[in-house]
Amino acid sequence: MNKQNIYKLPEGLLYITLSFLLWLIVEYVTVWHSRLNEWISLMPYILIQQLAIILFFYYLIFRKKLTEKKVFIAMLIVMFIFEFLWKNFLLYNPVWLVPGGFLLISIWGFLTFIPLWIVNKSIKKHKLQVIYCLLWIPVGFILSLLMR
Repeated sequence: MNKQNIYKLPEGLLYITLSFLLWLIVEYVTVWHSRLNEWISLMPYILIQQLAIILFFYYLIFRKKLTEKKVFIAMLIVMFIFEFLWKNFLLYNPVWLVPGGFLLISIWGFLTFIPLWIVNKSIKKHKLQVIYCLLWIPVGFILSLLMR
């Protein structure tokens, strides 16, 4: 038995684990940092919703074996559905619709593809996409300062 494989998670489980951790971090940073008690009170529902989204992308990537392009299209559809359901002000304001859409694509790309590229060890292959997926961090910080 190879000792290296004893502690290695299967790719799909590693994707789910990484995605779940990133979802928790991103949700806290982008939405709940100023409303911690509300976040905790909604926690069971939030965790179920996040897990459902993660499992949907897990299914598309690891079971259906869709191409990244098709997963991206699915991500856009899921993203807009959920962001409208969550009443994200970036999508309801005509001035913020386009820049907000690009910001949301960056966040959802980060949550969907960064774990995949980590699992597949293809971060270097996707340098430009990774940079775009990380843009939400400084942009979100700047927006949080502007919207105080």
